[in-house]
Amino acid sequence: MFSSLVDAGVGLHGSFRPAAEAGADLDRLAVACADAQHHVPYVASLNGLDVAARLLCLLSAAWAQGVASADDACRLALDLDARVEPTGDFRDGYRAMTAEDRERHLATALTVLPELRSARERGVPEETAQLDALLTLIASIDDVRVAQDKGPLAVRLIRQDAAAVLTAGGSGAEEGSRLLSELDEEMLRYGICPAASGALHTVLLFLDSVVERPLSAAA
Repeated sequence: MFSSLVDAGVGLHGSFRPAAEAGADLDRLAVACADAQHHVPYVASLNGLDVAARLLCLLSAAWAQGVASADDACRLALDLDARVEPTGDFRDGYRAMTAEDRERHLATALTVLPELRSARERGVPEETAQLDALLTLIASIDDVRVAQDKGPLAVRLIRQDAAAVLTAGGSGAEEGSRLLSELDEEMLRYGICPAASGALHTVLLFLDSVVERPLSAAA
């Protein structure tokens, strides 16, 4: 399954540039978003890559319009999201989210961004810093995919257990690592996949990579 996710990610590269080049042209952006969705196979959509692909297209278009910050990029991406309808075979979870849900989720990612950078500055290994960022997202949001597939009890379960890992010092601490292993086993046992959190984690890493090196405005 991991190799299929990698292949899907590679296939998406060709969609993000057209999205950036589309800028404010909604018709061109809609084509780029649809192309991105087309490149996401079903197994990858189960892990949130369909949502991640759409959000990265929207954020690419936003950055290409010359926004000055990650906050501005997210605001513009949300505006574009409301004006560009998802097409094709798109999981129902994203459609079921309200505009307020999407705004709240992106705001959470923006909150975690300085925490990720602060961890790096403290010398936390990159893999550990990124994993703790994912755990923070899992602990912070009501994952709509989990709620849809497994119910609200599963959402509360993984939120509490992810928070416990962080309270124990994070994934890099001995006790945190033990609790993380238990959380991983728990999710595998019950088939829980925090796909919305995973999509937000992708957004977080995108913002982290471009906020210091913003994309050039599209011609």
